[in-house]
Amino acid sequence: MKTVRELILDANTRINLASDKDTHFTGAIIQNATEEENLTGLTSNKITITKIVIQADQALDFAVLLFGKDTFDATDLDTDSFQSFVELDLSAHGIQIGATGQYYFDLSDLSIDYIDEDSTDELHIALLNKSATSKTAGAAGEVKITITYTPTVG
Repeated sequence: MKTVRELILDANTRINLASDKDTHFTGAIIQNATEEENLTGLTSNKITITKIVIQADQALDFAVLLFGKDTFDATDLDTDSFQSFVELDLSAHGIQIGATGQYYFDLSDLSIDYIDEDSTDELHIALLNKSATSKTAGAAGEVKITITYTPTVG
């Protein structure tokens, strides 16, 4: 097992951090609203996100917003910790196998620098529903997001 330092120094290391469909993004999300989650388990407070995969029960137009702190967005631009966002439009680009079941979308070849500004070893993300249709709460609206990243030095 590699130490955290060895992982940071290995530029080829790819690590997956995934949400849990039973505990993350479980609520209903109306149009232009978000549900915020702190995904624990970062191996470094500075990372480069290289891939985002989403699996969802509904083919909605989502975006993932990345924040540096668990306070997420704020009305004061000096304290807001927004860092980046990625569009994950399942209604336009998602695939479904056999016209039944969940929808899949994979966004690869990313290079998004991310800093966990409050040093909690968490990825602070919000799922934004851009669709006119609300994301359903509970089992009928399950979402799983997997982030692939590389720890960065410096």
